Amino acid sequence: MNIEFAVIGMIQAMAVALIGGFFARDSHNRKKTLAATEARAELRAEESLLAIKLMSASVNLGVATALAIKDGKTNGATDAALKEAEKAETAYKNFINKVAVKQIAATNA
Repeated sequence: MNIEFAVIGMIQAMAVALIGGFFARDSHNRKKTLAATEARAELRAEESLLAIKLMSASVNLGVATALAIKDGKTNGATDAALKEAEKAETAYKNFINKVAVKQIAATNA
């Protein structure tokens, strides 16, 4: 009888250890997934902000160009809008390059 209780106790202990291991592995996987999801969300937010700035600069350049054509002369607004558009385009390209480098590094790791 005592041996049976000992065997049952050992089986229960092994089952608890096995289930605990599964829960630990699942928790670890969830943390990795959450971290990856948060990283993607940060990238999306940064990309969205840069895209908005790029669109805004493009609109400002279009308006300044239209006014310059309408008035028959360029003005400081055209030059400022062109500089703003170039700055926004450079920032967006730098972001794309940064993301591409990270992707390549992650793929080769």
